Amino acid sequence: MIRKALIVTLALALPVSAGCVVHAGGEAKTGEGEEAPPPPPPPPPPAPTAEEPPKEKPAVKEASKVTVDKGKISIPGNIVFDTGKATLKAGGGSEEVLTQLKQYLDDTPRVTQIRVEGHTDNVGKPAANLELSGQRALTIKRWLIEKGEKEERVLAAGFGETRPIADNAAEAGRAQNRRTEFHIAMLDGNKFMGMDPTRGGKVFK
Repeated sequence: MIRKALIVTLALALPVSAGCVVHAGGEAKTGEGEEAPPPPPPPPPPAPTAEEPPKEKPAVKEASKVTVDKGKISIPGNIVFDTGKATLKAGGGSEEVLTQLKQYLDDTPRVTQIRVEGHTDNVGKPAANLELSGQRALTIKRWLIEKGEKEERVLAAGFGETRPIADNAAEAGRAQNRRTEFHIAMLDGNKFMGMDPTRGGKVFK
């Protein structure tokens, strides 16, 4: 009896665990065997603030390549026609030159009329050269009108072979003589420097 009482006493003396039990996996469980609730999820990232769209830089207007000296309007490049014809040669760069000319007219309202001059070398008959030069000048006038220019603001004049600027005896000289020129014909509604707007050329319409 004494021995049984001692065992019961020792058993009562042992503490009863009512808390968590640590397992090998390191996870804590309640006394009922349930897993502890997972930690709360992190707060969502703040909503991105609407950024102002980048402001567009104002377009920089290209400086004009046109120069004027004593009424002659010069533009880098060449007007190139098909051989023996009054049609602009495809891919010859003529439109780039004519676009600059149109821009000059848009920017210079004081120039109330320009004269487009057609010139040729001395190969062929003079009458045919005069006709060709005038038709080429007329082609340019029509191009400008198609781009919105007023008809009365452009005078097309043919000079044929009458005003060479180089020696026609060599091909290099003849190539220079086959040309198109632009001149101020009227300024502020008046004859430029009091001169005849045609300057002796045959007008083509």
